[in-house]
Amino acid sequence: MKHVVGFSGGVASSVVAKIVAEEHPKETVLLFCDTLTEPPDNYRFRAEVAAYIGLPIVRVADGRDIWELFRDEKFLGNQSRTPCSEHLKAIVGDKWMKDNGPAIYYVGYTPDEWRRAQRLSARKAQAGVETRFPLMDLGISKEECFDRVRNCWGLKLPDMYEWAEHANCVPCVKAGMAYWGMVYLMAPEGWRRAVKAEKEHGHQILKKAYGTLEEELPRCLRLAEEWMRKKKAGEDQGSLYEYPCECAL
Repeated sequence: MKHVVGFSGGVASSVVAKIVAEEHPKETVLLFCDTLTEPPDNYRFRAEVAAYIGLPIVRVADGRDIWELFRDEKFLGNQSRTPCSEHLKAIVGDKWMKDNGPAIYYVGYTPDEWRRAQRLSARKAQAGVETRFPLMDLGISKEECFDRVRNCWGLKLPDMYEWAEHANCVPCVKAGMAYWGMVYLMAPEGWRRAVKAEKEHGHQILKKAYGTLEEELPRCLRLAEEWMRKKKAGEDQGSLYEYPCECAL
């Protein structure tokens, strides 16, 4: 029996990987589904965590980035529908587990993410895969994951955590307006590519917005500034995702 960790490269999946590897050192697999749309520092962090744990990364990929996928699907992902999660994560990861099973699948959802866990468990059960959530079982929060990685393991966190709550694709079409303001400031190439995609596909990424990303830029920047102000002040700034992030295998 393989014990497969959805190794996204964020702090939560990293802590899960360490927990599972300690319990099942010879059967643990760090499975990374590469969307080819992440910033370079995410790959640096993922490699350092794998080296710290002492296991290799098993990388699988569809071969397309999100923009190529949207073009092939003739649909631009948005806050309510994300073909990128389906094709570049779920389908690729499910195929690997089917070809290499049987396996138990482990995900780094924290106790406050129980709704995400329920949805993922139901989908995996349909495929006959048992899903486990060690952080939820042990009551380990996202903040404790940050502390373990940074202070106990001595690893530098992904640069994305300076301005986002997840270390994932840039940009992520699921996120809200404050996030897009941060992308404009911190990852301008991702912003430019998203603006180009809206023009290519002829519709918007922001479901609730009144206009395109270019038209809504002033509001995105205002919301981003407020989000960062609250973050620096230690206040509850809320999520950058108006709709729950569902990017998992």
